[in-house]
Amino acid sequence: MSLPRPYAVRFTVSASLWMTTTGSEDATERKRHRGRLRAYGRSVWRDAKKAGAPRVGRYLMLVTVGGRRESPVLAAETLKPLIDAGTDEGLWPDDDPYHRVMTCYLRDPRPLPGGRAELFIWVIPLRPNTDPLAMLLARVPGSRATLARATFDEGSWLTSNMRMSARDRKSFQTRAMKTSRGAWKASPGADCGVVCQVRYPDPRPRYKGDPDNVAETATAMWGVGVLDGLLPASPSIFCFMLADGESEPGHHDLDMLAFSTPGDVDWPTLLLA
Repeated sequence: MSLPRPYAVRFTVSASLWMTTTGSEDATERKRHRGRLRAYGRSVWRDAKKAGAPRVGRYLMLVTVGGRRESPVLAAETLKPLIDAGTDEGLWPDDDPYHRVMTCYLRDPRPLPGGRAELFIWVIPLRPNTDPLAMLLARVPGSRATLARATFDEGSWLTSNMRMSARDRKSFQTRAMKTSRGAWKASPGADCGVVCQVRYPDPRPRYKGDPDNVAETATAMWGVGVLDGLLPASPSIFCFMLADGESEPGHHDLDMLAFSTPGDVDWPTLLLA
């Protein structure tokens, strides 16, 4: 049976609604922004369906972020309600890690007018036996790689689902960075990508969280490597997926594989080939 063709949908987000994983919004403000973004997203996905966007089962999601200066992965907080909107509109059965098996963020290099950000969400259908990590790494043969691992207890684990004040979020991010000290041992080079694999303590199948919900903890861990002079501030691609196995009770594991890439790598072209 043939797979549906990949497709992309464009979203334009005003500066007033834009959120990052390191933003200063409190829980109430984040909830309000998420509600407005989700309503807007439903409208965009609805139009995409009318234009022929197919329903997919298992898929890789590629997100290009334009019009923003910060690292694209910080857009995970804005992306979440837009993905939820696609689930609302039935573009896929669910956006859990068994359907959305990998989500990748990268910068859109095109110049854009200020004041608004532009996201392109690429939906790339995958076969049941396709390993998204192997698929990604196969696009950069001969790449050098380094693996960093860290285990976070409940006092240093931060996700986008946690409702807390901006001050508390900053405290958790600081503790996450302290936990990550010493995790990075080597540099993959100035031009690199990263895959963050998340391991949860729940042994039950189908009860895992969305891996990119941990972007705040992951960017804290990446930031330690940046401060150590081993990693660039903004990798060419930042991906999230579920790790095999379970972590210890009360703890979560992050395995981050950083791998070298060509300086002019064009990920949409490579992944759609």
